Amino acid sequence: MRWEEAGGAMTEKQARRRLDPIERRELILEEALRLFEENPFSTISMRQIAAACDVNMALLYHYFANKEDLVRATLRHAIEGFVNEFTSNPADIDAPLGAADAWLEATISSAPRVRRMTKLISDFLSAGNRDAEAQKMVDDFYKNERETLESAIRAGIADGRFCRVDPERTARLTSIALDGIFYAGPSRNDFAFERNIRDLREQLLDYLRPAS
Repeated sequence: MRWEEAGGAMTEKQARRRLDPIERRELILEEALRLFEENPFSTISMRQIAAACDVNMALLYHYFANKEDLVRATLRHAIEGFVNEFTSNPADIDAPLGAADAWLEATISSAPRVRRMTKLISDFLSAGNRDAEAQKMVDDFYKNERETLESAIRAGIADGRFCRVDPERTARLTSIALDGIFYAGPSRNDFAFERNIRDLREQLLDYLRPAS
């Protein structure tokens, strides 16, 4: 059971039983991801993370060299979790957007994780804290998203299902709009991630549909 499924905090049963290093590290990363959603990462101390995970400071520093190392590992953990969700559900070749539909469905099913991930990206990569390693992870993630959307649009144009548009521009703006659902939505007290993603998909298809 993941921590967010148990209400976010480590259960007494988990605290009592001995965890293998891989499982314990994953649980620490899940708890860190939850904490970083609730507060800016800069306000969370390693001591707070250790207390939330019910581990001592020595063990936390055994896994992570410092807080920046922990934040990078947490971001990598979140991104890899999403990518695993995406790749575990093969694209439906009959879906209008092909692999892009699978990407959107993965975003819906992973919405809580994606929300936490985008919040951490915003906090950690703020102006003045440009961590090169974290920036590359984020750039690669969004490049994957844009290329998935662009390939689907190009395929639809090639077989006549979509009208002729600029695939790169359309994919780039769709990716930005998708991010806005998780960035701007909560600031407007709008947490209807699934509805908003499905509406964005329908709007994209309306734009791509050839004129009758």
